[in-house]
Order: sequence, then C-alpha cells, then structure tokens
Amino acid sequence: MRYYLGQCEYKWSHRGTNLEQLWVRREVGEELYHTIESNAWNWRLIRSNSQTLPGDVYCRCDIYVDVDTDTPEHTLFALRFAHLKPIHLS
Repeated sequence: MRYYLGQCEYKWSHRGTNLEQLWVRREVGEELYHTIESNAWNWRLIRSNSQTLPGDVYCRCDIYVDVDTDTPEHTLFALRFAHLKPIHLS
C-alpha cells in the first residue's frame, strides 16, 4: 500500500543527492523517516516544477512510501501514523 506523506520544494540540483533526503526528512519528521528507513520500505518521490517558485530552478516533490501490507510492521505503521492518507493501488 502506498501512503502520501506530504510535499516539499527544493532546488532541482538537490535531486538524487543527500540534500534531497534532508528536505524529505525535514518534511516528514524524524520518527516517521526513521521508521521507513529501518523497515527498508521504498520511498516514492514524484517531482514536478514548482508552482510558487521559478520552475526551472525549484521542484515540488510529493512524498510517498510503499509499505508491504503482509507484515506486522504495516499494522503498527498504520496505527502509529493513522493521520497519513493511504493510496490504494490497483
């Protein structure tokens, strides 16, 4: 199952670097970031041109995570972070 975690904006030059992960970590928070990393779940970063800043310099990043629903960790994740919006993939 995929969960929407939020969005952030940063320079396109940060794409694919450690700086991008810093922006994502700042947006989702330490606890959620650590939970996702420790379970080795897949980040899904959907990037597009910024709507509020110059799009040729800045990108908007919609942050998602794919969580395996067949594990006990998914149940704990869903309970602990109940405020997150699940996206059902068909």
